[in-house]
Amino acid sequence: MSVLFASLAVAAAGTGSAASGARTIDTERNRAVAVAVEPEPVYPAEFYTPFQPQTALDMLERTPGFTLSEGNVVRGFGGAAGNVLIDGQRPTVKTGGIGEVLRRIPASRVEHIVLLRGSDTAEAQGQVLVANVVLRADAARSGTATLTLAHTADGHIAPQATVSYARAIGAWQASIELSGEIVRYPADAVYRVRDAGGALTETRIETVSGRSPELGFAASAARDAFGGTLTLNGRLNWDPYLVDQTIGLFAGDASGPPDGVRMIDYDEDKASGELGVDWTHPLGRGWAAKLVGLASVETYSSDEDYTEPGYRGVSALDQKPLELVARATATRGGTAAFRPELGVEVAYNRLTSNLDYAEDTGAGLIPVALSNADTHVSELRGEAFANLTLRLSSRLELEAGTAFELSRIRVTGDADSEQSLSYLKPSAALVWSPSSGTQLRLGARRTVDQLDFGDFAASVDQADGRPLGGNALLRPARVTRALLRLDHRWGRGGALSLEAFHEWHNGMLGYLLLPSGDEALGTIGNARQWGLTAQAALPLDAILPGARLTADGTLRGSHFRDPLTDKVRDMDDVLPFVLSAEFRHDMPALKSSWGVTYAAPQKGEVFYNGERLFWRERAVWGAYAETTALPGFKATLTVSAIGGADDYRLRRFYRPSRTGAFTGSERRDKHQGASASLTLSRPL
Repeated sequence: MSVLFASLAVAAAGTGSAASGARTIDTERNRAVAVAVEPEPVYPAEFYTPFQPQTALDMLERTPGFTLSEGNVVRGFGGAAGNVLIDGQRPTVKTGGIGEVLRRIPASRVEHIVLLRGSDTAEAQGQVLVANVVLRADAARSGTATLTLAHTADGHIAPQATVSYARAIGAWQASIELSGEIVRYPADAVYRVRDAGGALTETRIETVSGRSPELGFAASAARDAFGGTLTLNGRLNWDPYLVDQTIGLFAGDASGPPDGVRMIDYDEDKASGELGVDWTHPLGRGWAAKLVGLASVETYSSDEDYTEPGYRGVSALDQKPLELVARATATRGGTAAFRPELGVEVAYNRLTSNLDYAEDTGAGLIPVALSNADTHVSELRGEAFANLTLRLSSRLELEAGTAFELSRIRVTGDADSEQSLSYLKPSAALVWSPSSGTQLRLGARRTVDQLDFGDFAASVDQADGRPLGGNALLRPARVTRALLRLDHRWGRGGALSLEAFHEWHNGMLGYLLLPSGDEALGTIGNARQWGLTAQAALPLDAILPGARLTADGTLRGSHFRDPLTDKVRDMDDVLPFVLSAEFRHDMPALKSSWGVTYAAPQKGEVFYNGERLFWRERAVWGAYAETTALPGFKATLTVSAIGGADDYRLRRFYRPSRTGAFTGSERRDKHQGASASLTLSRPL
């Protein structure tokens, strides 16, 4: 990867400046004003024509040096920001919703996309590169229909269909999307269990058949109201997941018929709904006020039945999360030298969780008690924040901000507790733009990780024999991140972004033993993490007209002193190397394109109290070809995981903990075969 990035940097150094400049886009009254201030790059709709986009999502995925972020899975609205704005405003949706919003926008409605690299990102808190999708003011009714048929490795056909449509209904500009699909997850695996001396004691051969039928409905509507713009966003999703695992058990090596069979039936059911409302009102002199309300509700249940000769385990988990958010901001935008943002946010979150777990070793099913199997968790959180962007010169800007958070977390059920927490979260950055195509950012930000309410409650993974208790005294980790980021753009589609970062994690969460003896997540110490990320888009027209290479990679290291062993190790699941790349060749004369994709191998490690779990995923290749030669349609043929998507996992066990004696290991080699899909889409 270093050779690739070095070559991209050399190519960038010898190119001209980006095709951008000071530009203001005028819009109708009460419609958000998107301002592209030099040197922010502007990509007009015509730039994307060779990519044959059908939706705004297709266009964003082809924007040079930009990687779509749906946001973080956290409570509240501000901290869950993605990196996409629509007409200068962040859609009032949570994680996963922005993709649906972008799919509902046909490519014909997009006027251009502006990449905001500096201070125009108040609507996307904490993001250093934000795409603002600017829509045509005169767009007529339009829509898109897409059908995908995938042939999976187990020989089944998995369909997916999406229909979206947008039009004016009276004073409302409305859009709707209906989607449905059946996703299949076939896999085969071989387990080899060895004792402390390395002798093979057991082999297991596993066949997995997983499937997930999904249905979704999403809609949005906007209109002028009360002197501003009122926008409504709604989503409904049903997402079950069913898995059948058949595992042949062999004493020693696998030869002849199995000595026994293990069966695992796992059923998961999830339904969710979300409603977001926001109202934006211009106040004059570049100021605007915004009110946001968001409500989401979910029901989740899972049932697992695990049987093998001489043993049966049964578990049933029911959870009901709820979130209510209210947020108010006042922001000064535009080209003013002094641009403040003030705001407050209040959020209420609740989770009710109930786990029933029982085992039968010959005397019938006997309940197994786990800490916090019946739990009710609630949090009332408030945050006040102030941010400021100050233009120091034509090329230099200062960004500064602070937020103060207060929260009260209450846990009732098997264990009662109440915590009142408060945090100060400052941030600052200097943004220097030495030329129209280059920007350098030096900054630091302190954040507070949000707790997963599910970690307050007990859970069980029967396949791995890992029951976990809930910890009623969880506290969030605090993270301070310092970064230096370079963003350089040139010509028609060239881009290179490099970011070096260092993070300090205070109060990091990891696995420990509760006083009850159950293993659970809890605070285990402080850690550091550092690394380099890079995104690059390199046009190859000088070599092959219409060709381009894109890459997105991260190098990462970490340092943590394990409180159990007093030895330095990596943080849990910190991936040292991640790389994805794509070569694409557009052939306008044939109205066609083709490409090859690559994902580099990944590895990570998780440290439990009595176990070290190491995993590694091998490299994955893919290829595609697409054409609009068929009148009215775009056809795409995709082959995924050419040669298979393989991984292995090694579990090493110790007793009574990782400070004790090594007692054996379990290695799993898993294979997931290739799949091929044909997608047809057309505008409506």
